[in-house]
Amino acid sequence: MLARLLDAQRQLPPTIQLLLTRGYEPGGGGLGRFRGLSRRLGIALFRACYPRRHDEVAAIFGTNGHDLDGRHVDVSIVLDGRRLRLLPLGVFTSLPLQQRRIARHASAIHAVKQALLVCGFEIHPNATESLQIHCDYLA
Repeated sequence: MLARLLDAQRQLPPTIQLLLTRGYEPGGGGLGRFRGLSRRLGIALFRACYPRRHDEVAAIFGTNGHDLDGRHVDVSIVLDGRRLRLLPLGVFTSLPLQQRRIARHASAIHAVKQALLVCGFEIHPNATESLQIHCDYLA
């Protein structure tokens, strides 16, 4: 799968680089309880902040396969040597702020997503997750 990420990188102009930000995270281990507690607190806070977005909780706070194998990754975009902060407040970034970030960097986001799709990745359908560029390698 790393080879396919490198293939996607080769399709991009030299001004755009991919940065792997999250990969495989074993479910067991010392951080298991902490992750569970953090996830529950995050869900409660997200529901309080965004009462109209309850239908997104599972997509945003679920493990999204990161604990299953190495086929589920998040990547970030580095544009002209600077990492794009598409979600400056993480998953708590409001939808209007997300839309402004998308508009500002639309061509780079599109190029990255297209390169990933061509190389066998599927981008998560949730708007917030897709800005984290959560993708699953299908092949």
